[in-house]
Amino acid sequence: MKQLSLYRITVIVSMFIKFIFQVYMFNKKNKNWDTTTYEAWENLLRKQAEEYRIKAIKLQGLLIKVGQFLSTRADIFPQAFLEELTDLIDQVPPVPVEVSKRILKKEWNREIDDILLNLSNKPVASASIGEVYKGTLHNGQEVAIKIQRHDIDKIIKKDFKALRIVLWIAKKFTTIGKKADLSALYKEMVITISDELNYEKELKNGQYFQSRFQENKKIYIPQFYEEYSTKRVLVMEWINGAKITDIPYLTKHHIDREKVGKELFDFFVEQLLDYGTFHADPHQGNILITKTGTIVLIDFGMIGFVDRHDTLMLRQMIQGFVLKDYQLIIKQLEELGFLLPHANKRQLQTILKHGVEAYLDESLIALDQALIERIFDDLQDLVRNQPIQLPAEYAFLGRAASIALGVLTIVDPKIDFIELGKPVVQKWLNESNGEQEKSFQYDLLKDAAKPLLHVPKNLNQWLEAPKQQLEQSERQQWNSYEQARKLLVTVFSFITFIISFILLFISIWLNHTFLIYLSLGSTIISILLIIIFTASHSRWVKNNHR
Repeated sequence: MKQLSLYRITVIVSMFIKFIFQVYMFNKKNKNWDTTTYEAWENLLRKQAEEYRIKAIKLQGLLIKVGQFLSTRADIFPQAFLEELTDLIDQVPPVPVEVSKRILKKEWNREIDDILLNLSNKPVASASIGEVYKGTLHNGQEVAIKIQRHDIDKIIKKDFKALRIVLWIAKKFTTIGKKADLSALYKEMVITISDELNYEKELKNGQYFQSRFQENKKIYIPQFYEEYSTKRVLVMEWINGAKITDIPYLTKHHIDREKVGKELFDFFVEQLLDYGTFHADPHQGNILITKTGTIVLIDFGMIGFVDRHDTLMLRQMIQGFVLKDYQLIIKQLEELGFLLPHANKRQLQTILKHGVEAYLDESLIALDQALIERIFDDLQDLVRNQPIQLPAEYAFLGRAASIALGVLTIVDPKIDFIELGKPVVQKWLNESNGEQEKSFQYDLLKDAAKPLLHVPKNLNQWLEAPKQQLEQSERQQWNSYEQARKLLVTVFSFITFIISFILLFISIWLNHTFLIYLSLGSTIISILLIIIFTASHSRWVKNNHR
């Protein structure tokens, strides 16, 4: 049943309508909120999130991807809902190995043994779109073989239809539509997830990152085997290692967690806050570490892009936090589209100032997990209660940043973001000052040249002035004559119509056939003249005004 489009759309849309109705009834019954009401509200949201998670695991497809995505949207959904969806990534059941082998054989168009010496009997990793098997090529090279799930592309296309209906309902009947651009969000998800379905695209993304970070000796990206890769199969070098957050593994191999944290921090800053393509899914399963301490980045299916202008805006916003320039922060938030039109900028500036200084007073030298959670809770409250939105184009950047922050605090609980960020911000300031100086010199030269550039134009206007004045005077006289002529004809036609209309009544009263036809014809002609010349005069006025 779950393969049928109508069934999937019905289940997904009906579940969403049920959630909306439950929220509506809850708000209607609870006008005044107290502690008991808040507890009941949290329980309702938790039950909804649990129901969503169960249906997502059952139906799979887009529901899992959307659930993973929604788990990072603290600006839209309450914390109780987010917590239930956080672990959805690790709960995807595997596909029967026979099905995956059939897909592999079909994609290679040959027997598996012709390429591989051996293939693992079960997947070593199972995700929402594909599964990873371990194999060995005939030359002895161990490889990771990523095989797309059976008919997952068709399933997700069906689910996009349901998602479009859901987002339309949310836009029309909920407050979510007022806090986020759902149409833009839908387009962003379609583009990103569609790219993730194409392993040839992921191959190109991986090669891009290889080229971009080839000089970085601290980050390693496995080699890809393009000759064995297709749209549904991706073959890459097998890496022996563990998840970056596997603390026992780090301890066993005497890996310096502080050093790894710094290297990881530098990598995240470079790819997330520098223009170009960034890894939009840097969770702990996609970042490995070898026993020698080398950081390995895998899975380039979900990527995002940030342009140079937005990068500069984001950098300046971070500079505002470091330099305590809250006016600059608000300005950048507005330029980036994070503030809704009715936002009170002065009030937001005050809230930011008090909030940031309160955390600085507590010392951020050692960010423990409890403080990180409290910061995120306060940020969620700020986003939820203030006129702040997360534009769709930054949804994946925000998701990547929040995941990266979580990974860093697990790797090194004592990580000092302020100290690590100082040289980065100083570098940005130096680059910014250099660009501002060049821009200032260019503007100064342009302003100085303006009078010279206007000399030929001004001289020509001065020489042509008498001729232009004569032409303008003639134009005005002709316009006056034309207007008078059109109005005169219109008035004459109207008078003719009145006289003809009166004659028509007299002719009918006298029962004089010739006069009836004559007055009727005159009346019709005068009406047509009125219509024609009124329309003509109206067009003439518009054209003359233009």
